[in-house]
Amino acid sequence: MWDLIHKNHSSTSSARQLAEMHRKLICIGEKERILRERSADREAHRYLLDAHRLFAHGRPVRDHILNMSPPETGESNHMVA
Repeated sequence: MWDLIHKNHSSTSSARQLAEMHRKLICIGEKERILRERSADREAHRYLLDAHRLFAHGRPVRDHILNMSPPETGESNHMVA
């Protein structure tokens, strides 16, 4: 009789522990999903800010790149061996 009671108590306790672990895993999964969404939102926001900065001067990026002056090739720019 003692073994039967102990076995039922152990299985109930194990079931509670498994249910608690399952609940914690669901909570962790939900937190990870929220963090991924926030990270994606931050990345999109950063992209939009960069695009806004590039176009804030009123000219396309292509013109900005084409108007960049090439680096000077003076003696001071050569690497020392």
